[in-house]
Amino acid sequence: MKKRTLALALAFGCVFMSPALSYAEENADIEAVSDTEEDSSTDEENSNSWEKVAVVDDFGDATGESIISTVVSGTFSNTATTGSDLLVVAYIDFNESDYYYDLIFKLLEYNDTPATYLSSDSKELKIKVGSINRVYEYDLLGQEPNGYVYAGDSSGEDIVKYLYEGNDIRCVLRLGSSKYSFALEAGNIAELIDEGGYGAPLDEKGRQERKSKHELEEEQERSRKKQEAEIAQAEEVIKSKDDFIAAYVNHTDADNDYESGFYYVKAHADEFETLTEEELSSIFPCRFRYYTVNGAIGGTAGAGELYEYDADGNTKLLGRFGTDDSYRTREEINPNWPEINGSWRIEDGKLIRTITSGNQEKQYIVKSLDRDGYYLLCFESATGEVNAVMMIVLYDENNMPLYEFTEN
Repeated sequence: MKKRTLALALAFGCVFMSPALSYAEENADIEAVSDTEEDSSTDEENSNSWEKVAVVDDFGDATGESIISTVVSGTFSNTATTGSDLLVVAYIDFNESDYYYDLIFKLLEYNDTPATYLSSDSKELKIKVGSINRVYEYDLLGQEPNGYVYAGDSSGEDIVKYLYEGNDIRCVLRLGSSKYSFALEAGNIAELIDEGGYGAPLDEKGRQERKSKHELEEEQERSRKKQEAEIAQAEEVIKSKDDFIAAYVNHTDADNDYESGFYYVKAHADEFETLTEEELSSIFPCRFRYYTVNGAIGGTAGAGELYEYDADGNTKLLGRFGTDDSYRTREEINPNWPEINGSWRIEDGKLIRTITSGNQEKQYIVKSLDRDGYYLLCFESATGEVNAVMMIVLYDENNMPLYEFTEN
């Protein structure tokens, strides 16, 4: 049996579209055209087939998005008429904002006149599910005065789930004093939903798990894009290890962004050679000044603390440098600060720092900066990612760099 060609151009109001129709731009149109020919079959003979609906913009151009739609016949009654002709356009869309399937209805009284209603009118839907033969009731949402009403969030997905599982549904929809009766057949809806790629409609527990999964994926994607942008910005400023060292040791920011040095190392960690245990043992113990590599966690270019530790690994705080590179001893800053606060040791090729006051132990991989006396202290994450957190510069007994830094 041939089916009629359905050509519908239905304008959405932008206010109603925003919460329910995530697939369309403001004032977008939806046009559905079936692939079969037109004949003189009556509405009662129409096959209740679901089909993909192209979303078009104000100019009639396809946006590349689509939803699922069907058109069915029914009847409506109100204070002025009883059992009059009704055409219902039903849409199913996956709402990517809330991760639910929405079910939307356009009610056309006398087959061509959009139903209207007031904000004070009740909006309710009762359905009887085929083989289950049970009645379920749902409150509907909408934006007066047009004929669009919808079951959103869990309500919409519950109904879509019944259809997806092969159940035909009889519907009684009430807008104020008007009653609309029609039926939705399962038809080929499961096939089209599967093609959409969002997965089968789920129960409440499944919906919550799906939402959590999508939100986690989106957060990971946002983090990835942010990191890529930060690294790209960094590499516009710091293009080499020499630039990186200059930014943290030479304290000139005319051409360098101190904070971006962290992202430079993050992107080029494999270019920095890891010191062996033998090399570590030849350098430490020592007197050194450290600079926090990532400005975002409190480090300031030009600032840093000067430490030394003895052959037993005891760490002694000597003093602190200010942002203007001025130096004050520990006693000048606060004579009550502990002179010794923890220790360092070399173990399994790593430099391990024990902090007495915080009862902490931190392990560092030490990277060479290809300049005598300049090293990176790096953390290694559980995933194997190496991030620099501190740069140290060896100092002599006169509190001067053991090896003077000169730019190439």
